[in-house]
Amino acid sequence: MQINTVDLSDVTLEDENTSGQSEEQLEQKYKLGEIVEVPAGVGAIAAFAEEPFTYPVGSEDRVERIEDEDEEVGDDEMQEIDASEDEPVYIVALQEGGSVAVTADEISSGTLEGDDGVEITSWDDEQFDEGAEAEMAPIYSYADDPSNVAELEEAKKELIMERQAAHLADHVEANDVSLAELGEYSYEELVNIPGVDDPHVGFDELPPGWTRKSVLQAWASLGGMWRTCYARMVRVRGPNFAKRWCAALKDEVLRTEEWRGKF
Repeated sequence: MQINTVDLSDVTLEDENTSGQSEEQLEQKYKLGEIVEVPAGVGAIAAFAEEPFTYPVGSEDRVERIEDEDEEVGDDEMQEIDASEDEPVYIVALQEGGSVAVTADEISSGTLEGDDGVEITSWDDEQFDEGAEAEMAPIYSYADDPSNVAELEEAKKELIMERQAAHLADHVEANDVSLAELGEYSYEELVNIPGVDDPHVGFDELPPGWTRKSVLQAWASLGGMWRTCYARMVRVRGPNFAKRWCAALKDEVLRTEEWRGKF
């Protein structure tokens, strides 16, 4: 199975994600899904950017957001990344968790450790179960298209209002805020209320037998972009499931939601 390119000639996209790139833009030194090594460790090329963007620093250390909900995780420190056509930037999803933004001169060929201890240099001989079920985080059921940053934030507001009522009630009482005023709060204002948690993203539970390697393999096998993932999944699971599942998979791969509107 060749995964570095995806043939979409027989696929009609019902929805085009705004962060998707054209085939012309993907003429790059390292291909999406390619297994590589960077200073932070080994992983796979998960995204590609030719325009400046912001990205969290140290996201490879923030695995606890999904794997250990008891762990307090602070805000990401955002960094301006100066990407351009002449000096593109690659997002590498690390096998140890998280992702990093790097330039081509920081990348070399790499190998992942397979579940059986055998090194993997490419996905060509690996089997991927496209129909495997994963339990998505609750946030995805609150948005029609959670790959859209505005829809995701509105979904988070709705989920917070529904599931974190006790902390919101304490805030209303302590600050003499009316329920109508609370309803006008932005997502950022809500998550700044003491005790209110930012709803997490990604998968709550991986399919049986899946590891971090399986997550990277799934993303590579589905084309390494939200729109190619959607194009594949929509044919077998329908548009609503495909939009949500592909957004959850990309969040799980990168371990940050900061890709929206960027790549």
